[in-house]
Amino acid sequence: MPTDVMNPATAVTWGPFIQAAAAQYASDPSQVNPATIKNMPAGYTLVRTIQMTDSFGPVQSRVFYGFVAVGGTPQTAVVALRGTATNVEWWNDFQWDLVPFTQVPNGGKVAQGFHDIYSTFGTMTPPGQQQPAAAPATFAASIAQAATEGLADEVDPAGLPVVVTGHSLGGALATLLVADLTATTALKPQGWTFASPNVGDSVFAARYGAMTTVSWRIYNQVDVVPYFPVDIFASYQPVTTGYAINSLGKAKWSLGCAHSLNTYMHLLSPASVPLDPACS
Repeated sequence: MPTDVMNPATAVTWGPFIQAAAAQYASDPSQVNPATIKNMPAGYTLVRTIQMTDSFGPVQSRVFYGFVAVGGTPQTAVVALRGTATNVEWWNDFQWDLVPFTQVPNGGKVAQGFHDIYSTFGTMTPPGQQQPAAAPATFAASIAQAATEGLADEVDPAGLPVVVTGHSLGGALATLLVADLTATTALKPQGWTFASPNVGDSVFAARYGAMTTVSWRIYNQVDVVPYFPVDIFASYQPVTTGYAINSLGKAKWSLGCAHSLNTYMHLLSPASVPLDPACS
């Protein structure tokens, strides 16, 4: 079970990585493997880009979805996943049938839409960088390779700080990745999600809670997205550990403002993150 204490200042640290992933995609949706990331936080180096397959019926396209960067003090690997940006991704968001999360032994069931997207995830080495000697067989293994390559031989991968962060759909997919990395690699990743919907059933939530040590599911109480998916049998259960914020009286009421990553970051740190004027 998670054992750390929630620090809003730490949470705000990871938001700019998500914003950078979103800005990169918005700047050129056709660029699948950029050499650099727009607005990358200072002191971090891009080591992998992350792709997924958008699909609707027979139409499929590979798109940029996030990145792995390494830097900071102490050295930390950050995996950042953007939120929903296309109509196809919104379609996948609403595929709520529960299916087994087979990447994790005894992993319970998760939403089909999230599972289908996660199953298409892969990584690429940015142009101009040396390709790894061997391509890992799974997405989690490729993330672990990206996070740990270049470490001194005496560094234990289990002790390397690894942060997986995402907003909205990216938060749900980050939750799946944290579970996958923890169960199948030597890494012990931290999960920091913003506005994530519920991901899976009670078995998945319990398995996730038993494996993770640092995990914060930050949600705005007046944002509708963290309460989805909704089913009459209450099959979906939130993962630990939830941290509630509330934008009522602090930001303009609208579905968009309540769900905005900027609103979340402003509520966590009003002094350091100005509220978007559109929501003030």
